[in-house]
Amino acid sequence: MDTVNIYRLSFISCLVMAIPSALAVEFNLNVLDKSMRDRIDISLLKEKGGIAPGEYFVSVAVNNNQISNGQKIDWKKNGDQTIPCINDLLVDKFGLKPEVRQSLPRLNQCVDFSSRPEILFIFDQASQQLNITIPQAWLAWHSDNWTPPSTWKEGVAGVLMDYNLFASSYRPQDGSNSTNLNAYGTAGINAGAWRLRSDYQLNQTDSDDNHEQSGEISRTYLFRPLPQLGSKLTLGETDFSSNIFDGFSYTGAALASDDRMLPWELRGYAPQISGIAQTNATVTVSHSGRVIYQKKVPPGPFIIDDLNQSVQGTLDVKVTEEDGRVNNFQVSAASTPFLTRQGQVRYKLAAGQPRPSMSHQTENETFFSNEVSWGMLSNTSLYGGLLISGDDYHSAAMGIGQNMLWLGALSFDVTWASSQFDTQQDERGLSYRFNYSKQVDATNSTISLAAYRFSDRHFHSYANYLDHKYNDNDAQDEKQTISLSVGQPITPLNLNLYANLLHQTWWNADASTTANITAGFNVDIGNWRDISISTSFNTTHYEDKDRDNQIYLSISLPFGNGGRVGYDMQNSSHSTTHRMSWNDTLDERNSWGMSTGLQSDRPDNGAQVSGNYQHLSSAGEWDISGTYAANDYSSVSSSWSGSFTATQYGAAFHRRSSTNEPRLMVSTDGVADIPVQGNLDYTNHFGIAVVPLISSYQPSTVAVNMNDLPDGVTVADNVIKETWIEGAIGYKSLASRSGKDVNVIIRNASGQLPPSVRISARRIAALAWEWLARKDTPG
Repeated sequence: MDTVNIYRLSFISCLVMAIPSALAVEFNLNVLDKSMRDRIDISLLKEKGGIAPGEYFVSVAVNNNQISNGQKIDWKKNGDQTIPCINDLLVDKFGLKPEVRQSLPRLNQCVDFSSRPEILFIFDQASQQLNITIPQAWLAWHSDNWTPPSTWKEGVAGVLMDYNLFASSYRPQDGSNSTNLNAYGTAGINAGAWRLRSDYQLNQTDSDDNHEQSGEISRTYLFRPLPQLGSKLTLGETDFSSNIFDGFSYTGAALASDDRMLPWELRGYAPQISGIAQTNATVTVSHSGRVIYQKKVPPGPFIIDDLNQSVQGTLDVKVTEEDGRVNNFQVSAASTPFLTRQGQVRYKLAAGQPRPSMSHQTENETFFSNEVSWGMLSNTSLYGGLLISGDDYHSAAMGIGQNMLWLGALSFDVTWASSQFDTQQDERGLSYRFNYSKQVDATNSTISLAAYRFSDRHFHSYANYLDHKYNDNDAQDEKQTISLSVGQPITPLNLNLYANLLHQTWWNADASTTANITAGFNVDIGNWRDISISTSFNTTHYEDKDRDNQIYLSISLPFGNGGRVGYDMQNSSHSTTHRMSWNDTLDERNSWGMSTGLQSDRPDNGAQVSGNYQHLSSAGEWDISGTYAANDYSSVSSSWSGSFTATQYGAAFHRRSSTNEPRLMVSTDGVADIPVQGNLDYTNHFGIAVVPLISSYQPSTVAVNMNDLPDGVTVADNVIKETWIEGAIGYKSLASRSGKDVNVIIRNASGQLPPSVRISARRIAALAWEWLARKDTPG
């Protein structure tokens, strides 16, 4: 076939895709040379879904879940049909059960599906997508928000830095002025599936007579996901995370099952932190001295529910008010009962040398730990573990987890430990632990209870053993811990209730209790809609200190377009504050607010005025707030959070990514100001944007906002749907151009259309070949 006829036949195929599929189509073959007419069969193009044999570049979806954005597939003639030739690599992405996959033999370069006629292949010409339908029972797992590991992407090589910057200034009427600057975040390098990460934190405090400055890299570690094992390998300085044993910091290696690789229905949960801020406060969450979360919150109750679900153990929470007051409390990040699907095994292996918090020096001893959970029956799991450190420390645990269906789920385990200290005999003891959780479907309420009790004071967890051995003065021997978390929405009243309790007792220290109860609901009164009312009670008590109680009441009413006027009252053990406020959302990027109020224990009844402003941009998030208290103090604070990512394809500053979650770099052929995720993330001057807030192992969809493109800009393939592994820097290039469209009809000097023409001008978008094919209509 000569070049001219190739062009003509290709164009006929394109025209078929544009004709409504309900119509049968007849073609005028007179446009082809006479010698070619008898050798070309286009009967397959007459009916719906017909396609000529040949190679096509298409997207592929299995049961409406896209598994490939671009795949070259060869359609071959098979009798009176044309069928796609699917190779082994593509079939592996279907997520079939092993026995189903093994039943599909290979025929030449294609997989033979004749033994499984229930698997259907339908080609959608309009969208250029091959839709594959597979019976659900043949898939390894069916979930709308999960794809099989064979479809996951590891991303491209690159460097990244996530940062949080804080600055504050406090000017009291009496006393010394102070200024504080601090930053924390993560820097890293990606190479293949390997990720190198370093956590850092910096702090500088200046007052009239004092200057303090510190900076350190709290830990450096290397990790890579292993999807084929459903696990994650970690090397270097990390935290010991366990469902059985207490956590501590160490340098070494760990191999552990990663529940995030499972469908959402089989994953765990992350802890939730709630409390009350009296001013524009900074909430800092630390684990073993390392800052893992920091956020500015306005006065009133706050809830932090976006912590990484891998965080476990006791978390230290510090609420720093803008006037310098600090409130410290702890929360428990206990896991749900250790249940595993029937026939499956979850495991964790770790070895290394323990290290003090925030130090790179390790202790002169080596430990080894393993734990495993086995789904023995449909609703029963057995689990246990060992932790050994030389001849000085041995610990073993065994437990059972039971799903009691409508009664909830529970687990019970016993841990034995033997500790040898330098100048003492062995201390041996037992620890008993009980966990319970219940989701009440009828009321949508959730109850989670975890209780620990140590039988005697001679039991030492490995973390406690290390405290005794290397930091004896601060070692506390835990006797009993009870944590309770309850959530109860009441839909008819638009009411939500939350309660949290943590009570700890010690053999050699005073007991402590932290509790919080929050209720909030929305109501309509007359012409007023969406009136918000909330109340909260928070108490913290250490036996050697006075109880700190806080009560909060808030009423907020909508006013105007995007504004709200509110009143709140806050009562603590020492003072009562009344405040009136106004908050307004200018657009999806900008919001501001101001308030005025009185505080009973301050000069002039604590008369004060405050203001705040927040701005969200493609490069990060900026927050600034300030307060003036009459004859007392003035303060100003500001924060900026963001990230930077660079690869061989480009670089960009962007909104902050969650710790070790994937981020997607999008290239638009150098075209700037293209919105790639709603109206929050735009391409920079070089046509690069990075979309954060993508979840590991979960299908993520990123779409260009076609309604907000700059004038003269067009984008092809404007939707990206992929699944990335943990820590990945994803990359996708979207064919884009900037300029005006021009439609032309090319004729020669005599007014005739030329037999063929090659167009190289990039700005010409369409070419009309008005004579190649026409639909024959009767009459």
